[in-house]
Amino acid sequence: MVQRGGVDLFSIKGLKSGPTFLFDDQAPFPAVITAVEEELSRANGFFRDSPVILHFGDRHLNKEEWWTLKEMLHREGLVPRYAVAAAAASRELLYKEGLPVREHLQLSAQESKKAQVTAAGGSTALYLRRGLRSGQKEVFGGEVVLVGDVNQGAEILAGGDIIVVGTLRGVVHAGYPDNADAVVIALNLTPLQLRIGPFIARADEEQNHRGSPRPELARVKDERIVVEPYQGKL
Repeated sequence: MVQRGGVDLFSIKGLKSGPTFLFDDQAPFPAVITAVEEELSRANGFFRDSPVILHFGDRHLNKEEWWTLKEMLHREGLVPRYAVAAAAASRELLYKEGLPVREHLQLSAQESKKAQVTAAGGSTALYLRRGLRSGQKEVFGGEVVLVGDVNQGAEILAGGDIIVVGTLRGVVHAGYPDNADAVVIALNLTPLQLRIGPFIARADEEQNHRGSPRPELARVKDERIVVEPYQGKL
């Protein structure tokens, strides 16, 4: 999320139907646009080609504001799935502009079945009992626990830790956007790219072709990501 004066100008939440972009509905729109640009820059292309939901709250959106936002989303390779707007004038504008629009955010039956549990310390965790195939993405604001493999071309972005009970070959970003205390744990840790907070590490060819897989933990030490054997404790 991006804040100005303690106010969240822009934040991203994860839903099965796609990342949900939440825009502050009281702040000046140019400030919101700047916040969106900063956040997407930090995401480093993670949301490209993703169907995104645009949540405008009570904002009375005008045509110039919408065109500015639409152009920026297009540059970032983002595909609006639908919009949520409480103001009737905003819904009418977006509908005329060809974007499906709803008055309230609606969860599909599949989304409502997502298992969200309260983790130790009161944080929220997402528990998934399935693997991720190439092209699939999961975005969540807390910890993510996945029982299955994360294959090449699949991606996970989490606000907290990422734990994969399986092989991790894809792209993961734990501690998004700047929580360097987050960790990544996998039974077989061979990611194409791994990010923790603002730090990034790419695939190690020697690691990707090693013999016996073993549980490993990635964390930030001395401002760089290090990988070490996981021995049952952090």
